[in-house]
Amino acid sequence: MKRVARLVVTIGAIFFPVLAGAQSLQIRTLENPPLEFVFDGEVTGVAVDLTREAVRRTNLEANVEIRPWKRALYEVAEGQADAVINTGRSEEREAWGLFPDESLIDETYVLFSSRPMSLPKDLAGIEHLSLGNQLGYFYGEHFHTKVTNDRFRSVETTLTIERNLEKLAAKRIDLFIGDMLPTHYYISRKGFGDDVHIVLEEGTNQPLVVSISPTYAAFSRKTVSPEYVERFSQALKKMKADGTYARIVNSYLQEF
Repeated sequence: MKRVARLVVTIGAIFFPVLAGAQSLQIRTLENPPLEFVFDGEVTGVAVDLTREAVRRTNLEANVEIRPWKRALYEVAEGQADAVINTGRSEEREAWGLFPDESLIDETYVLFSSRPMSLPKDLAGIEHLSLGNQLGYFYGEHFHTKVTNDRFRSVETTLTIERNLEKLAAKRIDLFIGDMLPTHYYISRKGFGDDVHIVLEEGTNQPLVVSISPTYAAFSRKTVSPEYVERFSQALKKMKADGTYARIVNSYLQEF
């Protein structure tokens, strides 16, 4: 029986190297400033800094590299990397990934317009408006139903936030749905401030929030143990409680 127990420990060390002396986690993500981007040759950003700090609190280091999104997911699914960050949770991804209870960052989807505009919460009146969206993004079941039910006059899909903002500024579309933080980043960096407006909720002075989607660090089932994922989750939870999380996020918000 003791020999069997030793064998189990040995197998565990092979399959879960982060618990067997490895010094760093190999982490993948996509280019999505200000959440993840390259500056002066180094990968940085809100989600990157949050991840590095949480991993540091587990006594490891995080080596973060940017990949095309499908490749990033593939590498983690195949055990070529240990985790991918800023990913939504789904049954398909849970087949190869372990998800912490604690989310990494929330994506807040709002509407941007080519002119100052307010809309009711139920989006009444959009039948006369054209919409731009981004390939591969899911904006919540409620909004997705409105799109697939053809409530907008037309829907145009492009690859990037920048391209959608260009179309808005040129008044080729009326609305663009985008994650608030990255979209504001491009509005500021590309000088779209006079030509692009955030849509307000009718009767308020607040942005009309279409949906809020939590994103996570998803860990490879082939290289990382559930025990480590729980340690990471607890580290992230403590960061939110002690103010570190807010400090990291606010350090980027001050720039735009």
